[in-house]
Amino acid sequence: MKTNGVGKIAVKLAMALTAAACRSTVQKIKTLRHDTGRGNNMKKYFALLALAAALAAAPSQAADLAGLPGVPQTEKATVTEVGANTGVTVRKVTFKRSNDITLVGNLFLPKDFDMNKRYAAIISVHPAGSVKEQSSGLYAHRLAERGFVTLAFDSAYAGESGGTPHLSEAPYERVEDIRYAVDYLVTLPFIDETRIGALGLCAGGGYAVAAAQTERRISAVGAVSGADIGAANRGSWLGGRPIEEQIKILEDVSAQRTREARGEPLMAVPMCPEPPTEDTAPSFREGYEYYCTPRGMHPRANNRYLRRSQETKMAFSAITNIQYLTQPVLLIVGEKADSIWQSRRIYDALPGKDKEIFTIAGASHIDLYDKPQYVGPAVEKLDGFFKRTLAEK
Repeated sequence: MKTNGVGKIAVKLAMALTAAACRSTVQKIKTLRHDTGRGNNMKKYFALLALAAALAAAPSQAADLAGLPGVPQTEKATVTEVGANTGVTVRKVTFKRSNDITLVGNLFLPKDFDMNKRYAAIISVHPAGSVKEQSSGLYAHRLAERGFVTLAFDSAYAGESGGTPHLSEAPYERVEDIRYAVDYLVTLPFIDETRIGALGLCAGGGYAVAAAQTERRISAVGAVSGADIGAANRGSWLGGRPIEEQIKILEDVSAQRTREARGEPLMAVPMCPEPPTEDTAPSFREGYEYYCTPRGMHPRANNRYLRRSQETKMAFSAITNIQYLTQPVLLIVGEKADSIWQSRRIYDALPGKDKEIFTIAGASHIDLYDKPQYVGPAVEKLDGFFKRTLAEK
């Protein structure tokens, strides 16, 4: 069969697929069979027939997707491989927060998602300096595999989200982002507004804890390698920084802001030292490997934050109003993590009885971001926790 013959057949197929009735389509495909000739050309006929079947199925597939929020996510939703055929659908969504800032997220829908059902939802909050495609996206995907609708989003001033200047790490605004994520979820008809949880990783864990203290629409809180970015920046990641040194840091940042106010460019500094040294805390040595090598790097997360953010980080506390946090809380830590003291500090301050610290044997702080042998048990524990605390009432 000549090329122009194939072209004619393709045109006839397209015409056939515009017919309203399936029997009309079938009849025209039968007619096309005579045009394909015999022998090797039959392979082309069957290929065209398969194409016709796929195109014929498209309208029903489109109908299944009708009404879903956002648009199909065409980029890779997680830097860590999640495997094929998980059945999870990822939609790229946007929603507004205060100051007319648009937040961009990935909404993960479980296998066999049904628009007519009502689902429990989990907001997955990324670490400081991270983006939605990294650890928070991985956990969002894994929990969607377990039947939850999950939302991983870029915070204001990060990733694809709006807000200027970018690379700002503004803790109280990070908390506000979570409130607006809840606002967004309650507008979706397939979300049960009484069954919304929050999960945070590293600093995102501290932000989730802080948000839930006064955001009562969050019914349960989980944290993986949870950190209080305020405590960690005041006393240092490993603790022990004297007040005099803390004040010196604040004075240096204030002087930098003055220089910037007078026209100097905004100073961006590494989140994890580049390269790490012997004096670098273990989590930041591992953090460099995660954020700055193919293991977990992403083009929208460049391991930088604005130096001026140091003062807003030091002003933050994840436990200021923790007397209000009576919802269930699960804190997951790695046995070898140098950040355990931060999760223990949060746990000790919690007033409720439904609280737990769960330790993953052999894991460090960063191991829980992406390593399957540690993420697996963490997701298993989170799945049970959220299925219990977000169960239908």
